[in-house]
Amino acid sequence: MKNSFVPASTLQIILLIIFCFVASCSDSEKVNIPKGVVLVLVDDIGYGDIDILYPGDLNTPEIDRLYQESVRLTDFHVGTTCSPTRASLMTGRNINVTGVWHTIAGRDVLRENEQTMAEVFKANGWGTGHFGKWHLGDGYPYYPRYRGFDVTYIHGGGGISQQPDYYGNNYYAELDNSGNKTTTDVYFHNGKEIVADEFCTDYWFSRAKEFIGQSLKEGKPFFCYIPLNAAHWPFNAPNGYKAGFDGLIENIDYNMGQLDEFLEDKGVMQDVLLIFTTDNGTTGKRLGGLRERKGSNYDGGHNVPCFWRWENSGIGGAISLSRDMPSLSVAADLLPTFIDMFKLEKPVGGMPLDGISLKDHLLDPDHKPQDRVWIIDTQRGADLEKWKRASVLKDQTEDGEIIHKWRLLRRTIDDEPELYDFFTDRAQEDNIIEGEEQLVSNLEESYNNWWSEISADWKPYTPFVLGVVKENTLFSHNWIGENTAPWNQNQVRNAAEGSRTSSVRFDSSGTYAIELRRWPREDGGAIDGPDSNGEGVALSKAVKASLEIAGTGVWTKAIEPGSIKVIFEADVIAGDPTTLTTAFMDEDGNMLCGAYYVYIRKMIE
Repeated sequence: MKNSFVPASTLQIILLIIFCFVASCSDSEKVNIPKGVVLVLVDDIGYGDIDILYPGDLNTPEIDRLYQESVRLTDFHVGTTCSPTRASLMTGRNINVTGVWHTIAGRDVLRENEQTMAEVFKANGWGTGHFGKWHLGDGYPYYPRYRGFDVTYIHGGGGISQQPDYYGNNYYAELDNSGNKTTTDVYFHNGKEIVADEFCTDYWFSRAKEFIGQSLKEGKPFFCYIPLNAAHWPFNAPNGYKAGFDGLIENIDYNMGQLDEFLEDKGVMQDVLLIFTTDNGTTGKRLGGLRERKGSNYDGGHNVPCFWRWENSGIGGAISLSRDMPSLSVAADLLPTFIDMFKLEKPVGGMPLDGISLKDHLLDPDHKPQDRVWIIDTQRGADLEKWKRASVLKDQTEDGEIIHKWRLLRRTIDDEPELYDFFTDRAQEDNIIEGEEQLVSNLEESYNNWWSEISADWKPYTPFVLGVVKENTLFSHNWIGENTAPWNQNQVRNAAEGSRTSSVRFDSSGTYAIELRRWPREDGGAIDGPDSNGEGVALSKAVKASLEIAGTGVWTKAIEPGSIKVIFEADVIAGDPTTLTTAFMDEDGNMLCGAYYVYIRKMIE
């Protein structure tokens, strides 16, 4: 047999061809990964609250500069209120389908089977940090530290001073807006109490920068989520700023500038993807040319600013590189975009995504828009209602260009629909429904298909899970029922009524100590008296406490004068979700109120 022989020159050519082929494949498959992603989600501001867009008496130079340096999603939609937006953004899913369509009463808790973007990033080796407002469940297994975040600094509930928040928090660390000495807030770092040393917004940004710095030191890509409670009520602006809503916004603007300075000092400003957006329309007076505000199904409720900047990937970075991206886009698109842009592997077990990737829109200025439909509504009740304050959004294109941006609206199923073309009527003043029967029919069909999906399994309340972690707390903020949840601390002080019932699931059988309180532990006030500051309604007639666990039993105990708590011991068998109901009563059994704070720990197997 003859030996095979290839001349050196021929072998070199073959090797060169192979090298070029491999190199070509590598280039085409190469993924551009930033040093990290910073997602800033501001609460309750809209287009009109950004000075460069609608000049007035509000100064936002840092946000203005970001606007000038970004790819701007000019038709970007979120939910009309806090929690629905956060659920959709975190999961890439339709808002209602995650179990979240309200901000209180058990309908603001993200279901256990939903996978968050933090879990996706973490599964792919990224560091994950959360700094500020969560509002998707206060307790196990819903806190952000259980949903994929390595580092969490949070307040409780949907805003500082809401019922699950640390009692007495007021946004401040030392001085209030008028320069007077005030109490200092307490927040939670990975579940442990921590005393704030700065005004709330300053504090979230400071902790976020620490996280970014540590991630850079470790050489680890990071996902840094900064969901602010500002500029949400109460409008407690920091010292040195205007009072109220405007002062909160100008302080946010300052912190955006400080964040950029930090990234510049670290040498990574061009290689961090920074996204700035808001969770719903404004609660202020500046509507930004839109109709209505937060909570509305008109665009003023859900069409919000959204700016993306990542210079090293060609997404803005300078005024000359900035541009508008006019295609219909939504909060649910962020997770699919991250997965596509960074080639992230989605962990097993997650639900199907409803959003789409915006990567091509962001990277290619010439990418053509496509027809698309999305539905927004405002439920804010115990039960889902078809066509309740709903808006069907549709981009219609022709030859690769947007020719219409349809909006079909109804307030209730019985109301006459309204039709607007947002493309030519941003203020939604001209209802053009006459003669558009076929278009309306098509948009209604899209809505009906969506409704079939989101209403398929909505009735069960998402339960708080007991018997897994050392202790869990149930808050009146999540008493279930139709708007029957005292959700802020003023309502607690006034002994507001409510259903007194929480949705729970015992995941471990045994004896549980269930501690009922009128005031939270950090306050320590007596059940029959005011809080420790002498404020609030005293339940002077409270002599009995009761506890009911549906399907397990009912217990009653006397309340000793001056008692700060009543503790029941209950033998419970693990099983399906059930309800837990509490009450403080007078000697005749008349209801005074429920236990606003219930602390539950397992004692015996």
